[in-house]
Amino acid sequence: MVTGTRILVVDDSEPSRRVLADVLKAQGHTVHTASDGKWAWLLLCRAWFSYDLVVTDLVMPEMNGIELLSRIRADCPWIKVVLITAHTDPEVRSRALMLGAFAVLSKPCDVDRLKAMVELALVK
Repeated sequence: MVTGTRILVVDDSEPSRRVLADVLKAQGHTVHTASDGKWAWLLLCRAWFSYDLVVTDLVMPEMNGIELLSRIRADCPWIKVVLITAHTDPEVRSRALMLGAFAVLSKPCDVDRLKAMVELALVK
């Protein structure tokens, strides 16, 4: 298990954000949260350290997960991104993967699958 990494959880739903953060903290990661893509991007740009992974919802106000993913890939390509979405449209998933998402998980997210995908992303 990879521990001691910095993860940013981005979701406009406060309960979802809290659950994701708690699961990842229990694995030993340092976790910060943001309520939308715009706030997440500000945190990424202003942090005095680098995040190792961003776990983000797809549909959010201000800046959605695809826009956030695009900015991360362009300016911080070393940061892995896992998208979580309730959308079942294969084109949305395909686009996210083409833009460089490490994985796209379905909402509601299976906790064991999330843990496994985070661990895999952090060792690759």
